[in-house]
Amino acid sequence: MPSEPMPRAEGTLAVRQCVGIAWSVCARSRALVQPTGLATTISVQLSPSPIGRYFRAAGHAVHERDGVCWVEIGKLSVIAVPATQPIDVSPAAVDDVLRATGRLAATYVSAAGQGVPAAAWWVRDANYGLESVQRQFRQNLRRGQDHVTVRRLEGDELRRLGLAVHCETIAARQGPAPPTTRPDGWNRFCDVLADDERFDAVGCFVDGILAAYIVSLTTDGQCLGLVAYCAPRFEAARPAHWLYHRFAAEMIRRPGVRGVTVGRQLIPARPSLDSFKRHAGYVPEPIFVAAVLHPRWRVGLELAPVRGLLRRAGRVLGRRAGPLENVTLLDAAVETRQIRRVGDRAAN
Repeated sequence: MPSEPMPRAEGTLAVRQCVGIAWSVCARSRALVQPTGLATTISVQLSPSPIGRYFRAAGHAVHERDGVCWVEIGKLSVIAVPATQPIDVSPAAVDDVLRATGRLAATYVSAAGQGVPAAAWWVRDANYGLESVQRQFRQNLRRGQDHVTVRRLEGDELRRLGLAVHCETIAARQGPAPPTTRPDGWNRFCDVLADDERFDAVGCFVDGILAAYIVSLTTDGQCLGLVAYCAPRFEAARPAHWLYHRFAAEMIRRPGVRGVTVGRQLIPARPSLDSFKRHAGYVPEPIFVAAVLHPRWRVGLELAPVRGLLRRAGRVLGRRAGPLENVTLLDAAVETRQIRRVGDRAAN
């Protein structure tokens, strides 16, 4: 809600107050991230699904129940995967997952159309090729065409060549190092991929050196791009452009494959990433992303004044904002609840 301009001194005091409140909320939220006895006892069976095994090997906690695979991502969230697949899940089931994991928020693609409008990125045209990409993207492909080769990684190539790309990419992102950055964790990850023929790894080589790779899982006629890594030192040859293009071109032509996806829009959105995928010829297909907050914190964090305070504190703190950058997720949770209430009233 818009507010009237405040005098300078009062405005300064209000900023200090909202920063204090915001950090208080975040401090309490962090408590939800810590493992609890409840999470240990009820949350997890060993993952029978291939995508569950994949995320567990990648270093994530995985919770599978009622046919839905939930993965803990970052410090605060749990998401249903595949992240492009609509699911029909009850509010009670989502609350159970949040209580079990202790996470602040759960997100999933809603089959019931509950949540915020978003898009999943797909290639479904079996004739996808250079003419499918936008002109600027095609120009970037030409920059590396004399140096780049893209092909499926065979045998133990990913195990032998991929760790350096993996570690360099993660270091450039300046995030925490997952277990897969260590040789033992990397070998366990590669074991999971090698044990199931539905997994593939496509690599981009620059002058004979692996510069980027993407891991995918093909199931039920859909090729799901799960993760892509690109070593920054090869950027001049545009390996990411070549990888996303040739990955789609190769996979969509495989027998039985009806679609290739490289994920959905994020919350909060990353316009540069969405633009890259669109320019690469991936087509946005409409979906609805539902966001649900932990029952303990739902009422307080969905209040407009609280979200306003958190948003304001995030602007003041800038790079130090941390979890406050995810106020957009709180907005999505409010919209999800409102849509669900309308649907419940219509059903009654």
